[in-house]
Amino acid sequence: MENISAWLGRISRFGVKSENEDDISRRVVFSNVIFISLPVVYIIFMIIDLESYLIPISQLRFDQFVVPIVILICFCGLYLNKKGITTLSRVLFIIVWPLLLHLIPIKLLFSPSDYMLAYPFGIVFHGLLIQLMFSFKHEKVLFSLFMLINAIGMISFPALLVYFDSDNDIPRAIVNYRYYFFDGILYWLLFNLVIFYIMHIIESNIQRINDAKLLIENQKEELDSINQNLEMLIEQRTKSLLEQNNKLQKHAFFNAHLLRGPFCRIKGLVNLQELSSEKDDLDAIKVRLEESLAELDSRLHEIQRMVETNSSDI
Repeated sequence: MENISAWLGRISRFGVKSENEDDISRRVVFSNVIFISLPVVYIIFMIIDLESYLIPISQLRFDQFVVPIVILICFCGLYLNKKGITTLSRVLFIIVWPLLLHLIPIKLLFSPSDYMLAYPFGIVFHGLLIQLMFSFKHEKVLFSLFMLINAIGMISFPALLVYFDSDNDIPRAIVNYRYYFFDGILYWLLFNLVIFYIMHIIESNIQRINDAKLLIENQKEELDSINQNLEMLIEQRTKSLLEQNNKLQKHAFFNAHLLRGPFCRIKGLVNLQELSSEKDDLDAIKVRLEESLAELDSRLHEIQRMVETNSSDI
């Protein structure tokens, strides 16, 4: 019963529920890495472009002003993950990040020329973030929803840039060129398929490691059970051997003392009988012989009774 309980415990730890929790826990770890690495990159970017930030706040462009906000959002995501509110932190970041860094600046700044490259690459990077932060197996709704929105953004990015380009600083010949659109789709597919394949390999390897760990734990518990049974068997066998040794000592005592005494007396009386010719002496010797023989017979019956009683042990 104890082994069955332990087996059921292992199933609950390594079953579907545990696998789900482990997968999402890894996504939370990935999100923490993102929440730490992005602020580092943005802070380095702000240091490199420090001159453009040493101006009055009213003169900052929105895409410059929003960088510190994104850093604060990353720190907020770290705090939420620490408090266990992991789904909210990831959803909030995946929604806010493209809005602040791409969509809102495109609308407010009328599609700046640098967004002709920054926006499609931002969509590609956003797709990678989605795959890192959400599980395809255990968070299918969120994963599929965000990837669908990301794909729509990739398909519509040239039209979106042109629509908000009221100052006409984006070359129409490039944006409307079909290979510009196809290149964006190609890079989107390439990077997302590669990261999807890499994540699949990682999950498969982790699953194999978990299976190996489960197998090792099963074997360890089986060995522990065998060792316990072996210890009990050795203890029982030792006890049995001690009992048999005690019986053998008793048998030796019978042979060395109880049988030896009557036998020696009989042998001595027989010798006396050969040396004596007096009738009275012979009668006395005869009486003593009968007593010794009776004693010897009694001892033999006693030994036989003990042998028959403990025949299986002997």
